[in-house]
Amino acid sequence: MKGISCLSRVSGQEHNQICRILLGLIVDLPLPNGQSPARLIRAVRGLLDFLYLAQYPLHSTETLDLLKDALALWDENKQIFVDLDVQKHFDNIPKLHFLRHYLLSVTLFGTTDNYNTEYTERLHIDLAKDAYRATNHVDEYTQMTLWLERREKIYRHHDYISWLRAGKPPPMEWHPPDLFRRPRLQMTKHPSQYSVPLSDIVNNYGATYFRDAFATYWAQLCRKPDARPRDVQQAADDYVLPFQKVSAFHKIKFFHTDPEGYTGSSEVQDAIHAQPARRDKRNKEIPGRFDTALLKDGDGFRVAQIRFIFAPPRNVIKDLPPDVNPPTHLAYVELFQPFTPAPDVDHGMYKVSRSLNAAGERLALIIPVDEIHRSVHLYPKFGPVAPRDWTSSNVLERCTQFYTNPWTDRHAYIMFS
Repeated sequence: MKGISCLSRVSGQEHNQICRILLGLIVDLPLPNGQSPARLIRAVRGLLDFLYLAQYPLHSTETLDLLKDALALWDENKQIFVDLDVQKHFDNIPKLHFLRHYLLSVTLFGTTDNYNTEYTERLHIDLAKDAYRATNHVDEYTQMTLWLERREKIYRHHDYISWLRAGKPPPMEWHPPDLFRRPRLQMTKHPSQYSVPLSDIVNNYGATYFRDAFATYWAQLCRKPDARPRDVQQAADDYVLPFQKVSAFHKIKFFHTDPEGYTGSSEVQDAIHAQPARRDKRNKEIPGRFDTALLKDGDGFRVAQIRFIFAPPRNVIKDLPPDVNPPTHLAYVELFQPFTPAPDVDHGMYKVSRSLNAAGERLALIIPVDEIHRSVHLYPKFGPVAPRDWTSSNVLERCTQFYTNPWTDRHAYIMFS
């Protein structure tokens, strides 16, 4: 690995990927001569906050003030790069200088997505390349203009006919983007694996306390309105699983509403995987993947690792009381500690660790998948020296403390800000 400084022709997507991991790599970084990393962390955080705030599809006086504060945080702490001999000075750097004009540009011309170069690049194909290919390359400008004019008339007529056939619906209304709205959850029609034995659920998926967790969940689901907690616990202790196999799902997909605020459209936001280790066609072992997610926890959220996603068997659902709405999909999750009241003052991330009982065992429970809000990325707390035996497939098991990453995407940034 040669790092990111040797990359050439870095695309916007690669810039986004770098932003997602940059701060997590330097949080515990030891600096020469015992210098405190606080200034370095605040400087990087200021730039990241500025970049994400500048991408908002809707701005107010409050968000523009936050944009100004983020730039001020960078200015107050950027000297650390000079002190570390990383940069000689910050004079005459056009990209950094232009950051000071963002507030005025947004005020005068609207949010930054209104003048994104991606639009013109895409339209160049429709309005230039396709139009040129439709000509005989002789006096092409006149032919291209006429071709585009006729296509626009055809599109307008097509839209009009579609509008009549749809019953003359009113125009689509624009509403302010609601980035806090829960994404739409989607499961595959068929399970990823049928008839998974209980022993494989424990050994392959790591759902160690699956039997007890399912008994507790089902006892709570079937409890009577006047049942006491002691009675529910007794019912869970006496519950015997009426099945020995269950179908497993290895992925949950989330679709978020259009970030520009238009109804009727959606995009893939993210996905959560819960898949055990397997072998590919070349008999090479592929490590298991059990992602972390945000669960609804009262009025807030809580981090959990998703271990097993399944559909309850039919013979279990038919025994439910008639007034209980049967769940379609359930998930076995391992909980992390609740969030602290406020994030770290320097890097702005929450520190979390696994929830353990008095015996040092992980707290686990079964929940409906509807209570899973979205995925969440965790940075491991590396410390001054990152252990060499940590890999992407085992770090969740070997590391004990983590930071929640708010820079995975715009929606995560708003939730954790």
